[in-house]
Amino acid sequence: MSGTSPDWLEHGVRLVRRDEISAGGAAELVARLVAALTHAPTGIDTLAADSLELAAGESQAAPRLSTDESVICVISGEALIRWGDQLEFSATAGAGDLLIVPAHIIHHTRALKRCRIYFLSGK
Repeated sequence: MSGTSPDWLEHGVRLVRRDEISAGGAAELVARLVAALTHAPTGIDTLAADSLELAAGESQAAPRLSTDESVICVISGEALIRWGDQLEFSATAGAGDLLIVPAHIIHHTRALKRCRIYFLSGK
């Protein structure tokens, strides 16, 4: 990577709204993503999944730079994700929405309302 930062607005987190997902909803889409990733011909060596429940105003952790690509599925409530070198970009996700986070992007997730979130990441 060169010494300049990518255009985080164009190459950052992608929000997929629940109405953009098929009738099966986000849970079905995540299940299909897991199946596709674990059987991908390119070979995902490690696949991790976790769930987290956050109270309103609570954060996932300190802003982080992950080396893994991630999918964050908001199961209930509402979450705010911020990304970019200074966390200058943001998106709000509600129940059924997905956030796709490419590898090597500084990001931070915080609950706006009590929420349950599933995380899926793979290398």
